[in-house]
Amino acid sequence: MTLISVEFFAFFLIVLAVYYILPAKLQWMWLLVAGFFFYYVNASVLQCAVFLGFLVLNYLASLRITEDNSHPRAVFRLILIFDVMFLAVMKYSGFFIDIWSWIAGLFSNNMDTAAADGLLNLIGRLCPPRISYFSLIVIGYMTDVYWGRINVQKNPGKFALFASYFPQMTSGPIVQYEQMEGSLWGERHYFSYIRFISGLERIIWGIFKKLVISERLAVMVNEIYDHYEIYPGFYIGFAAACFALQLYTDFSGLMDIVLGFSELLGIPLPENFNNPFYSTSLAQFWRRWHITLGAWLKSYVFYAVQQTEAFRKLRKFCKNKFGRDYVRKCNIPQYLGLLISWFLIGLWHGGGWNYIFGVGIYMGIVIIISELCQPIFARLILLFKINTEAFSYTLFKRFRTFILFIFGLSFFRAESLSYGFKMWKNAFSVFNPWIFFDRSLYSLGLKEKEFFILLFSLLLLLAVSMMEQRLSCLKENSEGCEQMNGVRAFLFKQNYLFRLLVFIVLFIMIICWGYYGTSYDASDFIYGRF
Repeated sequence: MTLISVEFFAFFLIVLAVYYILPAKLQWMWLLVAGFFFYYVNASVLQCAVFLGFLVLNYLASLRITEDNSHPRAVFRLILIFDVMFLAVMKYSGFFIDIWSWIAGLFSNNMDTAAADGLLNLIGRLCPPRISYFSLIVIGYMTDVYWGRINVQKNPGKFALFASYFPQMTSGPIVQYEQMEGSLWGERHYFSYIRFISGLERIIWGIFKKLVISERLAVMVNEIYDHYEIYPGFYIGFAAACFALQLYTDFSGLMDIVLGFSELLGIPLPENFNNPFYSTSLAQFWRRWHITLGAWLKSYVFYAVQQTEAFRKLRKFCKNKFGRDYVRKCNIPQYLGLLISWFLIGLWHGGGWNYIFGVGIYMGIVIIISELCQPIFARLILLFKINTEAFSYTLFKRFRTFILFIFGLSFFRAESLSYGFKMWKNAFSVFNPWIFFDRSLYSLGLKEKEFFILLFSLLLLLAVSMMEQRLSCLKENSEGCEQMNGVRAFLFKQNYLFRLLVFIVLFIMIICWGYYGTSYDASDFIYGRF
């Protein structure tokens, strides 16, 4: 039962109707039942048992941590090691086996591939879907309980609901307990027309981004990536840019759908995107892209690492070596912590060196180099008398950020790290900018009509994003508008007939231009595979 299937819409309508009929004390229970049913439909019985066992073990450990006569540090360390190993074994076994096979090959030892394949098949049957999301959510909860940031949830049903709330179980966002405690079970949710229309608008917009834009971009991206040998020069850069837009419309469209469904239930979820392509630096870009993953790593990895004994000693060494001003001169502890965080970001995206490099180490290195070079950039700005307030300079920084981002992201789509470098080697083999003017792009799988539909849709996306940058949140009539901002807030202020017309036009465009049908799996979201 995929997120934009007829089955899911029917399932959600039933959930929604019963949800608003029930009293407050039963609403959260109904969500728990719906969540486990949704998970059961999308997983095997064995995978459901593993998932349930994971939740039970963490729930018992959280209670043990808060007991007066227990040893909270020991219990926390044990459950943390278990949770991390659980995620590592279930998701990254293939990656670690490949590394071990490579090491064994250095010593002329042949690995038993049959045994390795059997092990991977067993792990695949056991691995619960969406492990990359619920495992981080639970690890964050356990850490907050141990640190005393939150009170332990003693009700096992409410703990299970927090970890398995079904809209976010599709692909995030990665929430923290304090963000969800009040809305999941703390209050009675009543049906709101304003909230219903707002959530429905967001769902339709997310489906438009996925079915009309992302799936068309995927046609050209797949053609070039699968046959990069015959597409040299500017074709590679074009494919990298298209993939960045494909991934954005796919993932942000998915988040629009998820947050829209949750908004219909009166339960706000944190935003995961904030117009990242308007960013003027790579660091700012990643504060606007997959926001909840970055916030999770900052809270539970970067800051935690900085407080370890090893990093305290390293800061003391840097202070003795470079003086009290070491933060400006050579902030090694911060840079090392950033590299660890970025390595984990790359690893989280998939067990492969292309992920670890492209959306991990590469991004971290660029951010660190840009910070180190700030004094040089400042001198160049003074030397050439550059007006940093001018729009042209802002546009230059946005374009520079986009180029740096798509280079690293291109490895995300590549089959391997070497594959990605071969592609970029092919990109510099010829100089052929005329492909953008001689109709060569029409040979990449999209006919001329399809290409212009894509171009029009991208222009519409650009117009909406520009409005979102400029429009402030809706303040008046705030009932039911917790998540309404930007364009949706603007539409809410308009006349009913105008809003209805916009809704109908967008719906017709999805029906007429969307990629869907029994023979086409457009519902396979890229980040839904994690």
